[in-house]
Amino acid sequence: MKITLVYVYPLNGKNNFAPHAHEFVASYVGNPPGHEHDTLVVCNGEAASDPSKALFNPLPNVSFIDHDNSGWDIGAFQLAAQKSDADIMVFFGSYTYFRKPGWMLRMREVFEQFGSALYGCTGNQGDASCGVFPHVRTTGFWCAPSLLAQYPVKVTQGGAGGARYQMEHGQGCFTGWVVRSGKQALIAGWDAVYEVTNCNAMPGGYHNGDQSNLIVGDRLTAPPYYHVP
Repeated sequence: MKITLVYVYPLNGKNNFAPHAHEFVASYVGNPPGHEHDTLVVCNGEAASDPSKALFNPLPNVSFIDHDNSGWDIGAFQLAAQKSDADIMVFFGSYTYFRKPGWMLRMREVFEQFGSALYGCTGNQGDASCGVFPHVRTTGFWCAPSLLAQYPVKVTQGGAGGARYQMEHGQGCFTGWVVRSGKQALIAGWDAVYEVTNCNAMPGGYHNGDQSNLIVGDRLTAPPYYHVP
């Protein structure tokens, strides 16, 4: 089974994402994935310099593609999916870090158990009163790349209220589209898998306990654990 890891590396604007890329790579080295894979780094906003590319030398089978930053990370994910021949693509935002070894092996195990579906490390059950619908958070998710490539909305806008956020958690979001197409949207932990509509019930999950069941983390899963009651 061919698996491709996708990491988005923003290279324009005021924010300096190099420290986050260093954290991503260091956490990868400290927590081996447990499964072989290719690595695709999407350089958002401008082409990566040789020193920027060198950050990713510890990762296996690395290649780079440039993206114009339209739609921010979601636009980058869509571009990667359209170009992929992998069986599974694992998509990571710029703030992702790894918490324990064997994370990719666990992702493959879950995919083999439940089949073609949308999987995430964290999810949100939604709150329609404020325009947030049940969704897999796009900081760390995986699926067949063809599933994302078939999503009918090409995301080209970021920013508050833009299409990037609508794709993640709006009424026509990717998660809802997957479910309406007859597939599952699942949140997977180290020892549990929950439907996204019931993901708050996962012990040690994103909204429940110490988050020890999360396969990978991001900036909202680091202390002081904003999303834990």
